[in-house]
Amino acid sequence: MEERFYYSGGSVREFTLATSEDIRNAIDEACSGVDDISNLLSNNSSVLAGKSQVDRLRHTFVKNADDTNQFIARRYWEQVIDSEYAVLRLSTRLRSDALFRIYAWARSAGHGSLAGTVFEVYVHRLAADNMLRLQISEYDQPAFRKPNEPRAYAFKPLLLRAGTAAQWGTSDDYKSYLEKWRDDDEHTYWFPACDNFPNIDSIVKLESTASGKKGGVAYLQVTIAEQHDISSTQLTEMDTIFGVADIPEPPIYIAICPDPTSCQTFVLNPRNEVLLTRRTRRVFVGYFEEYQLATAADGPMNNISVKPAPPEHNYDTRNKRQRSS
Repeated sequence: MEERFYYSGGSVREFTLATSEDIRNAIDEACSGVDDISNLLSNNSSVLAGKSQVDRLRHTFVKNADDTNQFIARRYWEQVIDSEYAVLRLSTRLRSDALFRIYAWARSAGHGSLAGTVFEVYVHRLAADNMLRLQISEYDQPAFRKPNEPRAYAFKPLLLRAGTAAQWGTSDDYKSYLEKWRDDDEHTYWFPACDNFPNIDSIVKLESTASGKKGGVAYLQVTIAEQHDISSTQLTEMDTIFGVADIPEPPIYIAICPDPTSCQTFVLNPRNEVLLTRRTRRVFVGYFEEYQLATAADGPMNNISVKPAPPEHNYDTRNKRQRSS
């Protein structure tokens, strides 16, 4: 059932097809038929969709199902793509504001997997267009047996290098790609062409480190979850690619959360891995500036080098996709 919903979203017609492969083929066909991407999230009549069959991809919701007037008056309608597969398939064509609308709807509706996926895609888009403005604070581990105790956070901006983005490599084959990215001054943001890369979601080159030294890199973990695992062993293995002795300080780790409030409650696990990680690098939580949520312009996508197909369903099983209640 989960696999079917990953492909179909709320489309009953697609969901009831004979096999998951049939559903995937139907969504692929519908995505290929979209000529004007703006129609997907338009509240105008489906007549405007023409022959593109966008209604097979988008579904209409109202904010208050108890108010019958909202089902009648178009101003209350909200068009959303709720197929996770379709969003990934169209991610390079959807506008930034469209991605954020889908993310906001998915999070408010409790659709954790879709919200997590779109949030990550949105961060990649901002970074690729040199629009990612991070505010970070040193991670403060909650006191033992006091997970809800207030923690001291003082956020400050982190300057990222401007450049182009590269989507190269997979969880099984990434070292040579990262070495190429490391040595290319034009490429400043990297993320893998897979959905199961261990421990991090992307890497960014810094204008200056958190302590003010010039250069360096940051490992980014993008998450909407309240808790996430960290592996000191995996991060140390990644460090070998960047020749820690030749850079200003070891790569830092940043967990990017949706907002400052999420940062306050976010917890890294397990505790011993957090302690081991902090012996070799600085660990931060952060968010991107709120005004960008509504006003991020659509840039040129900065020549993202690879446009991979969306992952099969079994790739999209990381715990970080689940939204804690």
